[in-house]
Amino acid sequence: MTEKCYLLSGLGADGTVFQYLDFEGVEVEYMEWLPPLPKETLSAYAKRMTQKITTPHPILVGLSFGGMVAMEIAKQIPVKKVILISSAKERKELPWFYRFSAKLKLQKILPYTLIKRTNGFTYWLFGATSAHEKALLKEIFRKTPTTFLKWAINAILTWKNTEISTHILHIHGDKDRILPYKNVKDTFCITGGGHSMIVNKAYEITPLINKFLNNAND
Repeated sequence: MTEKCYLLSGLGADGTVFQYLDFEGVEVEYMEWLPPLPKETLSAYAKRMTQKITTPHPILVGLSFGGMVAMEIAKQIPVKKVILISSAKERKELPWFYRFSAKLKLQKILPYTLIKRTNGFTYWLFGATSAHEKALLKEIFRKTPTTFLKWAINAILTWKNTEISTHILHIHGDKDRILPYKNVKDTFCITGGGHSMIVNKAYEITPLINKFLNNAND
């Protein structure tokens, strides 16, 4: 039986960001985001997302925010493997100022309409350098509902996870400015990779994923 990978994208992104990866020997399915409930925690949201998974012992592939959701799903149902790209495995891997902002509840006063407008700083923050990458990022921000953005940022800042699944591959760029590489542990480093490296470093990420998928010991 062909194994199945469920793909969870980054905050506001859709399945198109995974088009740059080439999964070998597995079936892949992109999981559309559910509308969040008011004050819903990441754990509770992940529990609802498990309803979309119909394959026993699935493989989860999470990008950025999607990786955090994948970690929560892995605590609620048996999974075979988890692959994280530009993400975090637990709360301690988030930057200190994320946790500090949560304590001050700064997420409640953020100018979300301004956050959704891409500019030079946004491109620098996400590591988008080419015209194609900038256009893709701009489109992702444009399509992200403000209500989802508000909920997700709050859910990330107040994330409580301390459990790390076994059989996990964490791929991270050493130039990531959203989730700095210095904070993450036990990762495979992509030199020069920014937060958007799934686009411009896919040729390096793909073989790592396929090796992990095809290794029965991982």
